[in-house]
Amino acid sequence: MKSGKQQVFVVEAAQRGIRLADFLASSLPGHRALALRELVARGHVSVNGEEQLANARLRVGDVVIVADVAPAGRPRAVGGDRAAALPVLVETATALVIAKPAGVPTVPTRDGADAGVHGRLHDLRPDDDLRIVHRLDRDTSGCLLLAKGLQAAQHFDAAFQEGAMRKTYVALVHGVPAAPEFEVDLWLGPDPRRPGKVVASATEQRGFRSAHTEVRVRRAYAGHALLELRPTTGRGHQLRVHLASSGHPIVGDLGYGGQPLLLSEIKTDYKLRPGVAERALVGRMFLHAERLQFVDVDGAAVVAEAPLPPELDTALRKLDRFDATRR
Repeated sequence: MKSGKQQVFVVEAAQRGIRLADFLASSLPGHRALALRELVARGHVSVNGEEQLANARLRVGDVVIVADVAPAGRPRAVGGDRAAALPVLVETATALVIAKPAGVPTVPTRDGADAGVHGRLHDLRPDDDLRIVHRLDRDTSGCLLLAKGLQAAQHFDAAFQEGAMRKTYVALVHGVPAAPEFEVDLWLGPDPRRPGKVVASATEQRGFRSAHTEVRVRRAYAGHALLELRPTTGRGHQLRVHLASSGHPIVGDLGYGGQPLLLSEIKTDYKLRPGVAERALVGRMFLHAERLQFVDVDGAAVVAEAPLPPELDTALRKLDRFDATRR
């Protein structure tokens, strides 16, 4: 370890199994992922007193020490190239549907390190009063609806509240469901042991809200399945918790029992090089808001579709390629 100003972190129970690179990104918001990886490569990060690879898995209680970290400074930029990174899928006089990339929060983070989609609205459409009417988790990509003005925001908010918005997601999960189609009806409420997380209950409890998700298997693999999800309610973390509760957590969703997708799991003759940590095929949670259907303020039917991001598409291609050899 090099000398210098140090920051010390301890891995908590909710972070069990997290990669060192991801742990650093969550512990040091506002710092670029590449810069954090460079710190690891230069030996400025230790785990329990020893240098580790960026992909090393951490255990509960591990002590991570980071040296020579420059202040994060101002929040991440929200103009220019950042606005250009929000592709417009559909635009009407009162609505704008964008393709939110994974890794970008919908609203500003509590620490102010990332202004999220909200911080880019002016740059996206300087002359429009764009308003966010629903949210996607930071690591979820896909269709995000923005309203133009207060009247449109009230219209779309009412549509979400009434369940009139038709949302379709796709997720890659661990295991293959026994039925090709099924529904999940579970009450969701705050997890008292993990602030910010959600737990499910089969019965109504104080502070819990009912949640319903329709599920269809699009493609079954040897050890995974690509699912089509249609939530009829819009609870926080609904899809993640519903799938985890059904025994099929989303690939890469470390917060709810998911694990990374590894080539060694799907390729029978895979050989790991000694001393080299295996990289996940997908560096994020495999959850994508594929389609959004709604009625606009003027009564017109609108359909928006977001293509599967390249990293998710590549992972599916690899599953298709190696699946036949495992059956």
